[in-house]
Amino acid sequence: MRNALALSVLLCVLGCASGGAAMLPRPDRLLNLYDAFGKGVPGTTMDWGFACLVDYRGKRILFDSGMNADLFARNVEALGVDLRTVDFAVGSHAHADHVSGFDHLLRVHPTVKIYLPADFALGAPIALGVRGPVEGAEEALPPEQRYFGGGPPSRRLPSSGRFWKADVEYVSGHREVAPGITLVATDSPVLGTFSKYPPHAADPKLTGLPELSLLLASEGGDVLVVGCSHSSVDRIVQAAREHARREIGLLMGGFHLLPYGPEEIERLVRKVRDEYGVRRVAPAHCTGHLGFKAFREAYGERCHFAGLGSEVPFPGAGP
Repeated sequence: MRNALALSVLLCVLGCASGGAAMLPRPDRLLNLYDAFGKGVPGTTMDWGFACLVDYRGKRILFDSGMNADLFARNVEALGVDLRTVDFAVGSHAHADHVSGFDHLLRVHPTVKIYLPADFALGAPIALGVRGPVEGAEEALPPEQRYFGGGPPSRRLPSSGRFWKADVEYVSGHREVAPGITLVATDSPVLGTFSKYPPHAADPKLTGLPELSLLLASEGGDVLVVGCSHSSVDRIVQAAREHARREIGLLMGGFHLLPYGPEEIERLVRKVRDEYGVRRVAPAHCTGHLGFKAFREAYGERCHFAGLGSEVPFPGAGP
């Protein structure tokens, strides 16, 4: 009887240990799901755009989703990723090479939450004045010909948006969306929507392109994932450091250096490394050949390869 009891206890312990192993959280990692360069992982297709799968403290985050939903679907399958396990997604900005694959995500995981920048092009509400420059003009009109029946002249108007059936939340400022997970909001000073309509006819007004980056708290230095860095990668790093008051252990994503020559790129590399103290980098997407070369030369073994299908370790998790 005593031996039988001991055996049952042992089997129970082994069963619990086996079940516990199955429930262990995934290791923290960054996996490039979509890019135009890489080592040719079987089943994947290179294309212009960016998407990154983030496993962090048991959470699974999809950051951007590439240019083509069909290619994104094939890459995800080839890399063994089940999008139904994604806890939430983040779109960095409104350009098609970063948000098109969300159509596939929503096909397989229609209830997933997606955080987007507060950009009208993506469906964020917009403040609109409907009175016109001459006050009192509506007084000569019958109520049925007045906008909104003659109600308030300025309105905050929502649209159904690019992902009109999805659970979308628009983010206009830095926000912690889960423990240790912060969305860093910036806008591009050189890229956006111009208005030359009155009253800006003589002095066109630029509304900068809103952009979100992903900041993950880490003991080895925070991890900052950027999409295309239209806000400029150094400004994004600066915004992340000023908000979190912590050092950046790893910077990954598209640094948008394709338009620049060697001198400007060298200046930016030095600023990121020496002024802002970024310890490791993993350049991808729109960083460009000159940018890849400059960061590799400046960082040496602390510059991680981050092409399509590659996995980048969190600070302290790799060499």
